[in-house]
Amino acid sequence: MKKYLCICLCGILAAALAGGCSKQEDGAGKMSSTVKLGEYKGITYTPMSTEVTDEDVDAEVQSLLEAHPTYTSVDRAAAVGDTVNIDYVGKMDGEAFDGGTAYGTDLELGSGMFIDGFEDGLVGASKGDQVDLNLTFPDPYTNNPDLAGKPVVFEVTVNDVKESAPAELNEEFLASYTEYTSVDEFMEGTRKQLEEYVASQAESQKQFDIFTKVINNAEINVSDEDVQAYYDELYDTYKKQAETIGIDLETMVGYYGMDLATFEAGLKTQAEEATKQDAVVRAIAAEENITVEDADREALAEDFGYETVEAMEEDAGADMVESYILMEKVLDLLVANAVAE
Repeated sequence: MKKYLCICLCGILAAALAGGCSKQEDGAGKMSSTVKLGEYKGITYTPMSTEVTDEDVDAEVQSLLEAHPTYTSVDRAAAVGDTVNIDYVGKMDGEAFDGGTAYGTDLELGSGMFIDGFEDGLVGASKGDQVDLNLTFPDPYTNNPDLAGKPVVFEVTVNDVKESAPAELNEEFLASYTEYTSVDEFMEGTRKQLEEYVASQAESQKQFDIFTKVINNAEINVSDEDVQAYYDELYDTYKKQAETIGIDLETMVGYYGMDLATFEAGLKTQAEEATKQDAVVRAIAAEENITVEDADREALAEDFGYETVEAMEEDAGADMVESYILMEKVLDLLVANAVAE
């Protein structure tokens, strides 16, 4: 979404701005961490290649075609990779349970979208078959805790068996999924998009490599208070994301195969890294007389879609806004003074 998301601090700050973290009274602008700067000008870096080959373009096109496959009904038993159209009724103790019934559902066998055993049980089934699947819900089962560990039977009717193939690159496909009208224009546009993407990645990698060396050259003593402030900001962002979709944070992180303790440990590591980065940014800004002006705040508010600076600062906190702008300005300084190897 923004230029510098590869750097931990800017990722946290962007999340705070876009997600609307509550303002911390003792936030990033009142740091107690200390820094002794090392070398930060004349940093060397190895430029990343920005070449886009014909093979790269072909791979990108093929990926798009595979993302929009065509389906053909087949008169044979279903295999892994096929899509079956099914009706099903889930029953527990002989009674249909809430959320266990659907009609006309397309399911790719092997996708892992249903509980263990459901898709495997349909491999070998043909159009018109009726299959009873005796299964057990996993425990825990966050989608419906009442079903966790419970034995059930799914009565499934197979309406159709379809095999897929990548779409063909033609004018019909272009009209459905792109803004292009000819294959030549599409190929040229795809190459241009790849070139822009690779150039952006190269710029981000350059910033990351330079800033990492600057961090490593500095002597940094981070305070627990500063780390906690960043941790609280980041935690609050994720918590609000969970609340937005109507679940708690533990349930949300569970969708990513993570328990809450592991998630919190990862956030703590991110907060520690962000504290180091912010401390170094502020030290360089002080050394170079880099300040945040009203015009900077106004530009950032517009960038993130706020009507006023006041609304942005109320939503994300004035300290977060200042940290974000300082990071961008310091990165510009570091990159301008860096040397390509």
